[in-house]
This record gives sequence, structure tokens and C-alpha cells, in this order.
Amino acid sequence: MIEGPLVDLWRVLSGGRELVEKGLIERLADAMRPFVSEEAGQVDESMRRERRWHYPLDAMREGIVNALTHRDWTRYEQIEVARYADRIEITSPGALQNGMTIEKMVAGQRIPRNLLISETLRDYSYSDARGMGVRNKIIPLMRAQNGVDPEFEATEDYLRLTLRRGSTHQL
Repeated sequence: MIEGPLVDLWRVLSGGRELVEKGLIERLADAMRPFVSEEAGQVDESMRRERRWHYPLDAMREGIVNALTHRDWTRYEQIEVARYADRIEITSPGALQNGMTIEKMVAGQRIPRNLLISETLRDYSYSDARGMGVRNKIIPLMRAQNGVDPEFEATEDYLRLTLRRGSTHQL
């Protein structure tokens, strides 16, 4: 369970600013890092071990930002991010809103559910609020890195994004 402010909380000082508390997205990224990447077995020419990611970082971030932005906040359930050996599942409570379908979402149609949250995340540079993240980020990044399409499952209770681990980037 990760709790905290939606975005980083900063204190303004006379000489700049100081981070008071990390936001939910940063906390989740820190908690997930060991489970979605690993160091290479070999060292490179600069004597370092390269970190390899099992999933595109921007695709994971976009899925998490979408879950926060478009979840049904009238429901008690939490957003769930689960890692399995072969995939990550991001589950957002609530059905798709206002006639939205998976096909429309993949095509880039935009129907924001939580305009204030959407604008806040845009203002803090987590999203660009164009509604094209699935089409322009998640799908092409997963195809390029792992050679698979992301999977979307929509029910009356949730929307689930599944990112499968490709065999091409495993160590």
C-alpha cells in the first residue's frame, strides 16, 4: 500500500525549494524498480553493469498516470499494480466512462473522467492531457521493446492494462 500526495510536495525556501514528500508516482516507481529491471551479468567497457528494463518506462508510467487520472473515485477499491514473472497488471477501479470503449481508447479518443486530476498531472508534467498516451506511447513502446501489444480488459468493475515481458530483453 502506497499512500501520499498525488504529486511531489515541495517547500519553497529563500534559496530555492526543498522536497518535503514524494508523490504517489515517484513512490511507486521507487518500489517497482527492483522488480521491473535487472543489472546485466557482464560489465561494459566503462566497468559498469548496464541496467536493463523488462518494460518500457514510459509505457509503465503512462499506464499508472492513466489509472490515477481516469479511475472511478466514487469506488472504494484501490488502484492495483501487480508484477508477475511474465507481466505487469495495472488495474483501475470502475468501468470505462461515458461510452468509452477499448477500441476508442486505442484510437486516441479522449473522454476525461477527472478533469481536475488530469489538469494537475499535466501541470506537473506527468501527462500532456491530449488523451493519446495509449496510442502514441504504450502500444508503440511495447511493440518496439518487447514485440507484443499491451492487453486491455474492461469490465463493469475495472479497467486492466497488462504489459507482457518480452523474451528479447531478458538477461
